[in-house]
Amino acid sequence: MAGKGITIAVIIVAIALIAVAVGAILMSQPATGTLSIYVKDDEIAWKHVNVTFSEVQIHQASGDNDGGWQTLSIKEGTIDLVVLTNVSKLLASSSVPTGKYTQIRLVVDSVTGMMLDGTNVTFTVPSGELKTTHPFNMTEGSNEKLTLEIDLQRSIVHNASGWIFKPVLGAVIQG
Repeated sequence: MAGKGITIAVIIVAIALIAVAVGAILMSQPATGTLSIYVKDDEIAWKHVNVTFSEVQIHQASGDNDGGWQTLSIKEGTIDLVVLTNVSKLLASSSVPTGKYTQIRLVVDSVTGMMLDGTNVTFTVPSGELKTTHPFNMTEGSNEKLTLEIDLQRSIVHNASGWIFKPVLGAVIQG
């Protein structure tokens, strides 16, 4: 019988030690909560982005590097690109010689903006130009229309130096 009592005592001590060990493990675990991380596309954070263009030029394929450029008449020098989401606005128009043209150059003088929170921003414009090599033909008596889509979200950069406007051209739509 004494052996049976020792066995029970050993089992009770073992259960007690297991209970103490489990309690110690549970007490050492920190309190937890649930963290959920979501991602979403950033919306444009601007009420206005006013770009002032000073010149629009096109280059005729048969012309030399300097002599092949034609300057178009600016119709609206400053344009708020934010309001042009689903519409276009005339920037420049002129009568030009017939032929094939291979380049378009827009010269940007300045860019100012207003963020959604009302903060006014003056952008630095590093190159001052937006260029494309979209070819098009001018025929006698034709009225050609080109729409240049400027990707505003990719054109605006913020870094340690401040706000920068680097015009990024999206699509060029002819017609």
